[in-house]
Amino acid sequence: MLCQLCDLSSASVTISYVINDKKISMNLCKECAEKKGVDNPMTTLPQMFGNFITQLLGEDSLKRSKLDADIKCDGCGLTWDSFEKTGLFGCDICYQVFSKDLNVILRRIHGSNQHIGNRPKSQRYVIDDFELKKIKLELQAAVESEDFELAAELRDMVRDTQSELNKKVDDGILR
Repeated sequence: MLCQLCDLSSASVTISYVINDKKISMNLCKECAEKKGVDNPMTTLPQMFGNFITQLLGEDSLKRSKLDADIKCDGCGLTWDSFEKTGLFGCDICYQVFSKDLNVILRRIHGSNQHIGNRPKSQRYVIDDFELKKIKLELQAAVESEDFELAAELRDMVRDTQSELNKKVDDGILR
């Protein structure tokens, strides 16, 4: 396979991005990869990410009005232009200061600016364990009020929930 930039040398490096569940790949030869700064990803990752943002959205879409261009982060002094070049924020306050522009980027890349994904495994366990305790308390209240039909249903729910938790532990999903 030939390099997609020079069409001369054999491609030995593949750069891949995933945007909106679509994988975009580019095959480069060693020389073109070095020219693009891919020879040492750990030292060039911020520059690659910054360039990626600019290339993805286009030069004009990231240009801010003259009033907005003067905005700096109160926490670290970072400007939007600096973020655009490096792809990195300097502190947590940057996310609030540049949220308007960041939301535009996140919506374009991911289709949304809200995280709708899995919770960390430890958090899943806490929620499942909380649900189990809640059902047990309801079971206890049902028994005390002598509502035995409800108590039987809740007992089955406790058994099922406990079984699910044990299965998750056995499968290595929870610890």
